[in-house]
Amino acid sequence: MACWGEGTVKVYVTPIGLIVPLACLLVCSSNFQKQGWRIEPVDRDLIPEARRVLEYLKSVQGKKMLSGISGSQDAQPWAVLHMTGREPAIAGGDMAGWHRKGSPLYHQVLQRTVDRAIYWWRKKGGIVALQWHWMKPCNPEGRAWVDPPRGTGPLDLAKAITPGTEEHQALMEDLKVTADYLQQLAEARVPVLWRPLHEIDGGWFWWTDREKPENTAALWRLMFNYFVKERKLHNLIWVYNAAHVSHTRKPPAKTFEEEVAHRKRYYPGDEYVDIASIDTYPNPKLGWGNCQEDARKRAYELMQLIAPGKMLAIAEDAGLINPDVAQREGPAWLYCSAWWVGGKSNPVDWMRKTFNHEHYLTLDELPVLTGGNVMPNVRIVKPVDGASILDSKVSLSGFASDRNGNLRRVTLYAIRGAWRNWFLRDDKEVLEAFQESKRLGELKVRSDGSWDFIWDNVAPGIYNVVALAEDSEGLVACSNAVRVTVGLKNLALGAKATASSTSRWGEPPETAIDGDPYTMWWSDNDQPDPQWLMVDLGKECNVSAVTVLWWKAYAKDYTIEVSSDARSWHEVARVTGRNKYHGDMDMLRFKPVRARFVRLHCTKRAVTWQAYTVFEFGVWEHLPEH
Repeated sequence: MACWGEGTVKVYVTPIGLIVPLACLLVCSSNFQKQGWRIEPVDRDLIPEARRVLEYLKSVQGKKMLSGISGSQDAQPWAVLHMTGREPAIAGGDMAGWHRKGSPLYHQVLQRTVDRAIYWWRKKGGIVALQWHWMKPCNPEGRAWVDPPRGTGPLDLAKAITPGTEEHQALMEDLKVTADYLQQLAEARVPVLWRPLHEIDGGWFWWTDREKPENTAALWRLMFNYFVKERKLHNLIWVYNAAHVSHTRKPPAKTFEEEVAHRKRYYPGDEYVDIASIDTYPNPKLGWGNCQEDARKRAYELMQLIAPGKMLAIAEDAGLINPDVAQREGPAWLYCSAWWVGGKSNPVDWMRKTFNHEHYLTLDELPVLTGGNVMPNVRIVKPVDGASILDSKVSLSGFASDRNGNLRRVTLYAIRGAWRNWFLRDDKEVLEAFQESKRLGELKVRSDGSWDFIWDNVAPGIYNVVALAEDSEGLVACSNAVRVTVGLKNLALGAKATASSTSRWGEPPETAIDGDPYTMWWSDNDQPDPQWLMVDLGKECNVSAVTVLWWKAYAKDYTIEVSSDARSWHEVARVTGRNKYHGDMDMLRFKPVRARFVRLHCTKRAVTWQAYTVFEFGVWEHLPEH
């Protein structure tokens, strides 16, 4: 739990014995009550809630970094929770409607973004960050990108920032629609780390004027004046964002000084920027590689020269940057947000290391910036997700806390049956799924927040386990879900796997039988059907069931086949018309057979953008009914 600000720390002992610094309950600083702000925002009428966020960021600068997630596709805060046990301090989102402008789907997407932001701030007590993949004005089908295949060309920015032109009228219409949605957040008093015109100097978005960068800077100032002075949106903390690489200077910069001088032309001025950020995907030319390797020191130096005196942040990287290097060497980044969850770009092992590292602050460590009641926090540490437990006793342990100091109870629940991809489900979906599940027992939480529990005499089977924490005001939060097998032996675990193909973006077939429900075999989308995954058990075994844990790219139609020699195959199970958006697990039972080879044979794809993806393929001698 984090506490910040000046003054003597007092403690409050909750009804179940948790010790909470009283300062955290009071938002940890008497300065808030006195409004003795130390930072002057660029919007002089910034609401107190947003000022609190700025003050807090300033207080941790150079000491710790806040962790963040982008909100792009599957990279949601609940995905971080289920993969790591922790939740990010900052949850991102996008004000792009992603569909034809003005269409019902366009507005549905925008409203969902707003609703999630309100929930994250009010209920979860986290910090909200929003970017805007602004779809090109003057074109209902316009995209943010310029170049094909997904781009829709550049926009004449000189005309767009000039009143009286068609381009300017279209641009202002877009600004009005976005301001209308941001108005909901202002009225709900939700502070936003607002990052418009992101990757401003990269060259791949229409708002980047490659010939005259000053036009892009003028567009920023136009937006600021409209949002702040005309629309009175006083909940926005303005975050400038540079790209990891700039493709706009012709000829390319030969020296670091030339790089800085060119990029500074896009900067709108100190009076329009609260925080300066950069996206730090690999850029060997400027001196940084993968996020696991360093702390982006050269990028920090670049931004110091572009925006002198501003607090600096990493708005995007593939994953969180190396915390050991950052802790040892600096620099003083405010926060770092990961764009991806899982896969090659941000492996789950790296996510677990970084989100649980002492140098990164997570949601449960934030002070109560809202000033009101927020959800408690709970996580399961052991067993690990995907654990295979051969006896009938399961030992569980974890932590629970409440930043308001009003934790009431923590209870364990279990669902017997197919594993689900919980990382694709938000809190509401998880809570609804476990409503009718088996209650294992109430936990005794120690004063340091730790707990443990013995689940004894467990019937053999496949289970999903979660802890629910409830506070005295009735708010309920879920932990990361842990998926386990108890009293069963997976014959495929550690065997030999081969496949018809493997995508260059994915992992090899062995990852489908490694016991880790987050590593995944991808087949090659460019190869024709049928495609297959085969397991060699090493010798003939009795087999009567298989389980297949899919991602969203699953097979609508497939068969399970067995063989003794990998040449002559016998079908033992068939699935047709499968329709499960989240992927999840299939449990297929059949008449016992003797087999050495077991094959997943896929014939029809569920999606067009990928072929087949399998997290785990299990082979069982016996799989009890649930």
